[in-house]
Amino acid sequence: MLGLSTRLRGLDPGALIGAALAGLAASPAAAVTYTIDVANPLDIGSVVSATAGDTVFRINPASGVVAPVSGSGRRISTTNVRASVTVGCKPSRANETNCQTDNIRIRVGTIGAVLGRARALNNFSVAMGTATLAAPPAGTNPLSFQIGPVGTNQSKTFFIGADFGVAGDDSGLASGPGENGFYVYVVDAVGFQLAGDTDKGRVKALRALAIAKGSDLNFGAIQRPGAGTSTVTINAANGQRSIVGGAVGFPTPAPTAASFTVSGEGGQTFSLTIPATVNLTGPGALTVNLTNTAVPAPSLSGTLGGAGTYGFRVGGDLPLSPTTPTGTYAGVFVVSLDYN
Repeated sequence: MLGLSTRLRGLDPGALIGAALAGLAASPAAAVTYTIDVANPLDIGSVVSATAGDTVFRINPASGVVAPVSGSGRRISTTNVRASVTVGCKPSRANETNCQTDNIRIRVGTIGAVLGRARALNNFSVAMGTATLAAPPAGTNPLSFQIGPVGTNQSKTFFIGADFGVAGDDSGLASGPGENGFYVYVVDAVGFQLAGDTDKGRVKALRALAIAKGSDLNFGAIQRPGAGTSTVTINAANGQRSIVGGAVGFPTPAPTAASFTVSGEGGQTFSLTIPATVNLTGPGALTVNLTNTAVPAPSLSGTLGGAGTYGFRVGGDLPLSPTTPTGTYAGVFVVSLDYN
């Protein structure tokens, strides 16, 4: 049998310490410093929420156009919206050329809490300004891409768009101001953040505007005049009927003014269009000149963030003559409205 032996030799503690220190040597200092600045929040302005479900608005980074892609809500504001991002590069030491040679990795995604009816931003997209796209975008949230070198002590720009969801009236979320957030980072090859900035998405979410009829404009039963002309009037304010001329009004059915209630976002003004006349058809044709109690610039009761209402009435004048064909007459007038 072959015998084996070994001998342990003492190690110099100083050599061990030296080896450890060599292993902990600091990495070289960063060659360049990047800066990034996000301007212009993704503020889509005033939006009328859907009565049920979310509505998603897409912000085009190339044009800033905002368009709905799903849901029944609608945007009142018409301004273009997109976030502008500026990336700069500054060398950390003399004769450094990385700003002129290195592509810059960018990452974009959601950050922070959402408020009100704003949903978290999603489906981010990018369009180049003065920057050059060096590597195509990957993913949507986060969105990753590369731009070409920006130059020593220079900067380049690009634009960010996204899908902006707004919750409907059935969500139980507060209407009024809403916010979400996003970040834009410069990252290294392993995803470590080198520079970054954040900004907000904003919306003013309004409850859906609706109108409900409480009563019809009804002149009741009237006997036409035997001679001359008569005018039958329904007072818009109180619904009372008055007659000038020889026509006679009967008590039943009771005459009434038309009444309407508008509901929507508290404290908001809206436009209201009521026609000047309505044509009645029956055995003949009659024209009613309409009157109403609406003010020129109506606003809903309450304040932003709560429900509000506004009520108004419609009356009118009906001309009759001895030759007006007898019978039942009816007609329809349409009231239109929208937020200002």
